[in-house]
Amino acid sequence: MTHHTPVSAKRRDLLVGALAISGGISVMWMAGQIRGMPGQPFSPGFFPGIVGGLAALLGMVVVLRAGLGHAPRIQETDAPDEAEPALRLAALWVLGGIAAIAVFFEVVGFLPLLLVWLTGFQRLLGVGWLRSLALSIALTMGVEQAFTRLLGIPLPPGDWRIALGWI
Repeated sequence: MTHHTPVSAKRRDLLVGALAISGGISVMWMAGQIRGMPGQPFSPGFFPGIVGGLAALLGMVVVLRAGLGHAPRIQETDAPDEAEPALRLAALWVLGGIAAIAVFFEVVGFLPLLLVWLTGFQRLLGVGWLRSLALSIALTMGVEQAFTRLLGIPLPPGDWRIALGWI
């Protein structure tokens, strides 16, 4: 049995909140660097910018709650929770995935990256392959429809598809 030094709930939430704030601001900055398309009311960085802003906002809420002493208590047990590493990896997957989408969406394409990101996140949370893939496909198609039809923003297909003449 390994001895695990407990971390105070306040300290944990201050750290997680600070990471969410810095990650969100980084994503917003990267999204702001994405070049716009002529004639489009929104740039392709619109969606990642909103997600980054929400991450930063939620991080501020977590920091404020911790600072006011409202952080939920951490229960001490003899054995660490088996789901804890997967949940930590899922949290990293969210921020890292948003950053990866913001950086690579022009080369790879927004929709393939979103599909991989959503499927990977669900798998980290224990959702089966078939269910996570089906839900990810449906969500990706919904995002594509929302952007192209409702907002009038074409999502970048990926340089590789253009190079192959598929677009």
